Amino acid sequence: MTDKVQLEIKAPVAVVTLNKPDRLNALDFEMWEDIRQAAEALDASADVRVAILTGAGGAFCAGLDLKAGSALSLPADLSPPQAVAHIREHVAHLQACFSRLEACRVPVIAAIQRCCIGGGLELALCCDIRLAAEGTVFSIPEAQVGIVPDMGGTQRLPRTVGVGKAKELIYSARRIDAAEALRIGLVNAVVPAGDLWATTTELADEIAANAPLAVQAAKRAINGTYWREIEAWLAWEGAEAAPVLLSEDRIAGLQAAAKRERPEFRGR
Repeated sequence: MTDKVQLEIKAPVAVVTLNKPDRLNALDFEMWEDIRQAAEALDASADVRVAILTGAGGAFCAGLDLKAGSALSLPADLSPPQAVAHIREHVAHLQACFSRLEACRVPVIAAIQRCCIGGGLELALCCDIRLAAEGTVFSIPEAQVGIVPDMGGTQRLPRTVGVGKAKELIYSARRIDAAEALRIGLVNAVVPAGDLWATTTELADEIAANAPLAVQAAKRAINGTYWREIEAWLAWEGAEAAPVLLSEDRIAGLQAAAKRERPEFRGR
């Protein structure tokens, strides 16, 4: 693991911290692998009964880091079908890193504050429970930059907030506040920002005090059918996302985002 994701174990509770506060903990490719390794370490520690996922510096995650190692580069000699296959393989690898966190044997609580955007929201959806601070902003804005929410957003979000609301959020790229996130079931609770950590650790301690075998078996039972199908769902999502990542609109969207301008999409 790099220092961009930190793991602290004080059994029975472990804390996983996204640690790029200067970039609002925006994700680069190294962090996906770090998240996978953190999940594996959680499972390897027999004394851990619950984990907390949080962000350093007062923010949760601003999504994909467009400035630091997050632009997919393709070999110049690939044909269009080869490029699509290459992208699908890349997306599948990143999806698997998020899914590894979701599959942790212990419950994972997301402590969310300030921003939970794009890939950050898709990461939070991999957690069992989500707690948010007042003032947090949520969105899944990939359509604004010409890409598909391909880290499970088209699959986990509908199963969390319902198909209609998920479509509204994905298609519009609209931002919502913590109160709306609570109303639609995206988060379990909203608390004052100064109380978020105390509330999260109190819940973690409450879970950790219960019989670990029973809690872990309950998690497996709740998620069992879902886990058997998620790989196929994510493959479908990746297949739809890959050609879009080669589109002119995607290039225009990312260029406009870097300049903080509004892109002009042409549908090609």
